[in-house]
Amino acid sequence: MDLTELKKIWKEHGFRPNKRLGQNFLIDNNIRDKILSFLPIGKDDTVVEIGPGFGAMSLALADLCGRLIAVEKDTKMCGILDPLLKKRGNIELCNGDILETDFRRIAFGKEKIFIFGNIPYYISTPLMEKVINDREKVRGLYIVIQEEVADRIVAPPGSKTYGSLSCYVQYFAAVKKLFRIKKQAFCPSPKVESALLGMDMLASPSVQVRDEALMLEIIRKAFSQRRKKAVNPLVSADVAGMGKAEWEHIFMECGISAAARAETISLADYARIADAVSAQR
Repeated sequence: MDLTELKKIWKEHGFRPNKRLGQNFLIDNNIRDKILSFLPIGKDDTVVEIGPGFGAMSLALADLCGRLIAVEKDTKMCGILDPLLKKRGNIELCNGDILETDFRRIAFGKEKIFIFGNIPYYISTPLMEKVINDREKVRGLYIVIQEEVADRIVAPPGSKTYGSLSCYVQYFAAVKKLFRIKKQAFCPSPKVESALLGMDMLASPSVQVRDEALMLEIIRKAFSQRRKKAVNPLVSADVAGMGKAEWEHIFMECGISAAARAETISLADYARIADAVSAQR
């Protein structure tokens, strides 16, 4: 769907994009085709599309997968979409909020769903958290999001964008920033550049740790004051009830400088720190 076709639909239905819902419609067919080329889906897959827009991507997705469930929050858009999508036997249109969608209900039996969306940027983090929580029923999440957020998700230790979200997502999924998308590819144009982010859920976490909850708490607290030595916020937050000397000993025992900042510590090192703490309990 190009800009001319999009504006024709807007005019026919008296439609205006809703800023509150973060509606930015893809109008570059070359970008659409490039996105489709990266999606690891086939005829046996159930795909959930977040924010189907006016159906241009939906119809293409339906050609590639066995079953497509398009979830649209905007009731007016559902009214416009319904006549178009119901002509296809393998598309279901659902008027609802993706963050409230029951993925377990959608996934029949042992089937795992694949999720794609050109999503409102403000739901990026809660959506990833939801998918991780429902990872037994979701095999992958590929989304067009703000490039800055994609960079944070894939960031390695030692980079400026590496943070607690990087660690959290990389613990549960193999992540990749697939390509950058210029803002001119959308109408209305967003204020920032976008990127296609791929998240393939792992069969088991990327690192082994005795106490997952403890490791994730250590990561969150360490990054809460990222300009300070990682030991300091762990002490001030009373993580594991340990004092500064104890934390410094744990770090050195794991081969990590007691002066290390949170962004220099790898996920594997955070697992070692958590295991060392667990061993002392």
